[in-house]
Amino acid sequence: MTTKEYQNIIHPLIQTKLEGLEVKNEWTAFTGYHNHYSPRVDIAVGPFSIVAGQNQTQVYNQLVVNENVQSFIRQLYNIHIENIGLEVNNEITIPPFEDLINRNQNARCFLAIEIENENSKKHIMGSLINAASLGRIGIGVAYSEKTMRTFIRIMNYLGFLRRVEKNTYDTTNFLIISKDQMQTILTQINDNNGRP
Repeated sequence: MTTKEYQNIIHPLIQTKLEGLEVKNEWTAFTGYHNHYSPRVDIAVGPFSIVAGQNQTQVYNQLVVNENVQSFIRQLYNIHIENIGLEVNNEITIPPFEDLINRNQNARCFLAIEIENENSKKHIMGSLINAASLGRIGIGVAYSEKTMRTFIRIMNYLGFLRRVEKNTYDTTNFLIISKDQMQTILTQINDNNGRP
């Protein structure tokens, strides 16, 4: 299965899981700007903050405390911790859940999901930065074990840069999960505490 085929499978599953929220495939973050880069996110969950000066901060603040939405995010968060927790000499800071859900206050969308497989490390770094920048919560779906390691190595590198006081990028709101983990979360029935 290609990443595009996988994307087309999980898109409606996300729509079902987060009922009432708009979910877009291949969402372009900025339109009408000719003088800067406009990233496209594989899957984005709204509401979308696309009008200058009218961000969705208050709406996102309400969403992160909604039982269904918080349960979904907490499951992703717990899996993310498991995925990076086994790393030796880890430079990644695992924020408390409350810090994660409140980090990117001026997001362009609620969730920004990037699915990565065999792309270059530079491409994967760009996907990580785009998802963390555009989403209240950014999610990197690793299609393979190699891609999972690349996501983790990049986050470790950025954490190292922070520790040695060099310019870096804040990835506090970014979660790494595998394609199988994402599909499992989207297809299981769970309680409101994020437990299957």
